[in-house]
Amino acid sequence: MIVAYVSQADMECYNKFVDEFEDVRNFANINEFINFYATNNNRDIVLIYRVESINELQILTSMHFKNNIYIIVIGKDDIEFSLQAGKIGVDAYINDSSPSKVVDIHRLVIDSRLVIKHRKGKSNISVFTGISGGIGTTTIAMNTARCLADEYQDKNVLFLDFAYTKAISNLFFNIINPEKYIIDIATMPNLEVEELFNSGLYKISNNLFVVPGIQKHTDREDLEKHENIQKFLNFINFIKEKFDFIIIDIGVFEDVELEVDIQEMADEIFVIAEFSIPSMSILKTYIDIIDKSGWYNKTRIIANRVDSFGTITQEDAKKILSRGLKHQFEIDFSLPNDAAHCRECWNEAKLIYDLYPNAPLSQQLLLLTRQFFTYHQHFEDNKKMVLKKPDNFLSRLKQWL
Repeated sequence: MIVAYVSQADMECYNKFVDEFEDVRNFANINEFINFYATNNNRDIVLIYRVESINELQILTSMHFKNNIYIIVIGKDDIEFSLQAGKIGVDAYINDSSPSKVVDIHRLVIDSRLVIKHRKGKSNISVFTGISGGIGTTTIAMNTARCLADEYQDKNVLFLDFAYTKAISNLFFNIINPEKYIIDIATMPNLEVEELFNSGLYKISNNLFVVPGIQKHTDREDLEKHENIQKFLNFINFIKEKFDFIIIDIGVFEDVELEVDIQEMADEIFVIAEFSIPSMSILKTYIDIIDKSGWYNKTRIIANRVDSFGTITQEDAKKILSRGLKHQFEIDFSLPNDAAHCRECWNEAKLIYDLYPNAPLSQQLLLLTRQFFTYHQHFEDNKKMVLKKPDNFLSRLKQWL
C-alpha cells in the first residue's frame, strides 16, 4: 500500500506514517500525484490531500480513479467544503482544526484496505511464500487449493505458480509437460476467458483450475521484464472477477518487483516458516519488511513441522518476531511434521489431500481453510464497522436534519 501525501502542512501526520509504513510519498501538489498515479494504478493507494479552497477540492472530479484508491481530504471547518467533498465521492473529510485529526487520519489509513477490498469484489487472493526452499511452501499451497475446491464445491478455485524457480507443481496436478504456462499469459493478445485456456490455464476438476509455473530456469528473465510484470498484474485483476479463491505460490520470498506487487494485491499473505533458530533469523528479516510495508494486518504466519526435534516454542517465536517492531505478530496456525505421508506423496508427485485425506497434515489444512477462507460474513461485518467515518460537518448535519 502506498500512502500518498499531498500537503505542505500536517507534518505530524506525515512523520507518523513515514515511521510506520514502507512506502510513503510526499507530493508538492495534486498534479504531481496525478502523474504518479497514472503509472502506479495497480497498487492500493491512500491519498491524503489538504485543500485550502473549493477549487482545489473540485480538481478531484476531473480524475479518473480506479477502485484501488481511498481518498482523505483535510480542509477547513466549513460546511460547504464538507458537503462538496461528500458530493464528489471523497471517502472522508477531516476538519483541520479537529483535536483528534491525527488519530482519525491514522485509523482511516489502517482501515482503508478493507474498504478497497470491498470495492474490488469479494474474491480472495491468497499468496503463499516461504522463508527458504524446502520448507513446504509449494506442498501447503497446492494442497490448500485442492482442499478448498473439495470443501467449497460451489466456488471456483485457481492455483497460480509464480515461483521464480523451475516449477514442479504441474506434476502434482498431472500436467506432465505443459505446452503453455505462466509465461504465456504475458503474450496473450487480449484478456478473455476462452483465450486463457490457450495460454496456460488448465481445468483439473469441476471447480479447480491451474496455471503452471516456469518450466526452465531461464524463464525467470521473462518474469522480471517490466512490461511483462504489468501484464501479469492486469491478468490477476481480470481473473479475480472469475474465481472465488485464487491461491498464488510465489515460492521463496525475494525482494523483486513482481513478488512485491503480487503481495500488495493480495488479501492474505501466508508466510511458511519453521521454528528452528536459523529459520527464525530469516523470518525476522521478512517480518521487518512486512511491518514497514503495511501488510501486517493481512499476514498469517504458518509454522510448519512444529513438532519436529529442535524447534523452539511458539511463545519464544512470538517474542523474537515482534522484538523492535511496532506491531505484535502472532503465530496464526501450526502444521504437524507428517513426514511419512509427505515423503511418499512427494516421491510419487501426488497431493497428500488426494491420497491421504485423513492424514494429520490433510486434516490440519482442512482446518486452515475453514479458519481463513470462510471470510464472507466476517468481511461484511467488518465492512460496516470500517465504513463509519469520523465526525465531520456532513455527519453532524445529517443528525441535525
